[in-house]
Order: sequence, then C-alpha cells, then structure tokens
Amino acid sequence: MSKEIPSTSRPASSPELIHSDTERIPGRRRFLGGAVMAGLAAAAAGGGAAIAVPAVAEPHLHVSGGLAVNVCDFGAIGNGRKDNTAAFQKALDHVHARGGGIAAVPAGRYLFKGHLVLPADTTLQGVFRAPPAFVRNSGTVLWPTEGRGKPDGHPFLTSQGNNVTIRGLGIYYPEQDVQAAAPAPYPWTIQHGAGDNLAVLDVALTNPYQGMHLVQAGRHYIARVYGQPLLMGIYVDQCYDIGRIENIHFWPFWANGNSLLWKWVSQHGTGIRIARSDWEYVFNTFVLGYNIGYHFAQSPHGACNGNFVGLGADASGRAAVVVENSQPPGLLITNGEFVGDQRADSQGVIIEPGNTGRVSFQNCAFWGPSNRIGTLRGKGPVGFMGCAFLGWDKNKRGEPAFLLDGAPATISQCQFYSWGPLREKPAVRITARCAAAVITGNTRIGKKFVVKRPPGLSPRRFQIAMNVATEE
Repeated sequence: MSKEIPSTSRPASSPELIHSDTERIPGRRRFLGGAVMAGLAAAAAGGGAAIAVPAVAEPHLHVSGGLAVNVCDFGAIGNGRKDNTAAFQKALDHVHARGGGIAAVPAGRYLFKGHLVLPADTTLQGVFRAPPAFVRNSGTVLWPTEGRGKPDGHPFLTSQGNNVTIRGLGIYYPEQDVQAAAPAPYPWTIQHGAGDNLAVLDVALTNPYQGMHLVQAGRHYIARVYGQPLLMGIYVDQCYDIGRIENIHFWPFWANGNSLLWKWVSQHGTGIRIARSDWEYVFNTFVLGYNIGYHFAQSPHGACNGNFVGLGADASGRAAVVVENSQPPGLLITNGEFVGDQRADSQGVIIEPGNTGRVSFQNCAFWGPSNRIGTLRGKGPVGFMGCAFLGWDKNKRGEPAFLLDGAPATISQCQFYSWGPLREKPAVRITARCAAAVITGNTRIGKKFVVKRPPGLSPRRFQIAMNVATEE
C-alpha cells in the first residue's frame, strides 16, 4: 500500500502533487475550482480510491497509485499568447522524475513556440472525455507554431520511453491559412521516439500538416482521434509487436469542400499509411477527401500484414485502397466501404505490380463515381468474396469493373450493379499477363455478366462459371 508523502518531502516552492491512495492536498483554485482535476484523478485511479469534492474552493483530491500535477502550477497560461513550452516540459519532467503520472491541462488555448518530449510513464491529459472535433479555441487546445516550412524538423510532441499517453485534448495550428492554395509544411505533430505502448486517445488533430508518425512503436494504441491532417494522417513502420488503431475519423473539420486546400488534400493527401507492421489491427476508421485513403506501403524494413475491419474511405482521389506490397499472410479486409471521387481515373482499389502478399476483401462495398472498381497487378493473390460493386466506367469508355493484369484473382459470390445506357459494360477484363483467375457465382444486377478475356486461356489457370444476370 502506498504511504502518505510527508509535506516535508517537498520543497516549499514545489508545485503541489497528488499522490497515493491516502494523501489529500488542497489548493487547485486555478483548475476550474478543482472539478476538472477531480475528473482527471478519477481517470488515473481506474476505479480505485474515491474522489472527495467538498463544496468549497479548495477540493481534496485522490489519485490511486500515481502522481498528477496541474501544468498551470508550473507557469502555463492558456491565453493564446504566452509561450508554454518550458512550463509544460517542466511539468512532464517533474512527474517522470517521481515515477510517472499525469500532467493535467485545464481548458485553455496554450501557445507553443517550441516542442515537447514526453518521458516514459507520463500522460499529457486535457479535459475531453470523448473524441473532440472542430477544436480551435475551446476545451484543452494546444497551439504549436514551431517548424513552419520545415516538414523534417522537430515534431511537436515526441514520446521518449514506454507507456506514454496523450489524451483528451485538441491540437490546432493557428498559423496555418485555411484560404491558402496549399498548406504550409510543418513537422509531425505526434512522433514516437523510443519505447513501446504509446497511446493517443480522445484527441483532435484539427489541421496538422502531418499527424502521427509511429515508427518502432510496438503495441501502439491509437483510438478516438478526429481531425483533418493535410498531407498524412497516420504513418506506421517497424512495428514488430501488434499495434492497434481504432475509431479514427479524418474529415473536413477545418478546410471544407469549397476551399483550395480541400482540392490540395484530395490530390496529395493520404489518410493512413502502413508499411512494416506485424499483425496490425485496425477497426472502425473513416477517412474522407484524400488522394489515397489507405496505403499499404513497402519500406526498406518490409510490408504489413493484419486485420482490418470496418474501414471506410470516401471521396478518394486516386483510390480508396492502394497496396504497394503486403506480407504473405496478407491483408484481411472485412466490412469495408470504399467510394471514389470526381477525378477521371479514381478507383476503389489498386494492387500495384510490386505486391507479393495476399489481399482479401470480404463483405465490402465499393461505389461512387469510379473509373474502375479495381486494377489488380503484382504476384500476390487477391480475392473478393461476398462484395458489392455499384457503378463504374463513369467516363463511358467501356471500362470493366475489374482489370486483372497480373495478380491471381478470385471474385466470387459478389454483386455487380450498373445503371444507365451501358448496362452491358464488362464486369471483368482479363489480360494476357494475368496469372490465374476464378470468377464464379457472381450476380449482375442488369443485363449480362460479361468477362472479356484473351483466347486460349488454360482451364487449369482460369475458371469462369455460374455467373448470372437479373435481366435477359
């Protein structure tokens, strides 16, 4: 059991601490009368000791098994004018030196002219208890300004050690111009530096140029993050122990569809990019308005395998999903929803020539103004099982839903919808480069299930059978 910290164990000038199951320390006048600090203590307690909040100006606070401080006790001021870099860093270093804990940030606009390093076992925690959106001036919001024009400069927040958490706050770049034709480059907003178990929870990335850089971030846990990262939302590489990403919503919370910046993002931006990651788990994520929604990339360290459930990508410029490469166990994509945009060549999925791993789509839907549903190249097997494809060939050039141009492909038990005068447009086109194909048991909602193929295909490599149409 924790022992009470004697008052003589701290210099008189030290900021007040909250520690152990038993210690009660008054004096949080500046933290909204103590109510918010009590909430932070409760979150840290994890269901441990009770919180006593008398109806007086100086509440008594309990935190179970940890240590918490208010950043305002270290000189932070959330008025949007004072540079808070030194004050926040001092608070973070203070809790780290005492075994870890919470640097609690009350509501306010905290300007930063520098960057922060979050040491091991520290939590930077604001007032939000659910994923915030449209965060610029309200709640706990951090305003970084360092690194304009330097995308490779110091990240704003760097985790340096195990068990770092960023929670319950918004990050807004006040000097980014929403009326500009292109965004100003800035360094990464959150970057993993060392250690494992980085968590980012209930955070708004309102308008960063680059969102989260998770390299060598084993067992990262990214959940309930909303915002509009402009160039890149999340990047993962060299994750050798299972990372988790869930309940992400990247949407035009800042630059809307009528702005020049929206156009820039749709031409250059990527929602989520994952390179080498062993057993990545991604659940219930949505990205809108990016050139590429989900990019499974090849880095010098390798590619990805993992489980991807409930992926969503809307208004995807080049494609909702691009697979540069994947590991042999593959990408298991289930219950996805993927939508193109108005660009002439927009597609649902592109499997690039370098892919050697398995890619599997099950119970997914592809729709919107697409040129093709998919272009399948590479050597790795690609499968679509029980999926729905609604509309393609938006340019009326006779494009197929799928171009099989290398990858061995299986398309089975799927539904192909098409409307308009070209209701007999091909569902599949097979080129001479295609290694093998099984196209069976599909339904065309319309006239004829058309598969265009070169003559003389070997039945050992190609099976096309039992495909039907709803109209004669």
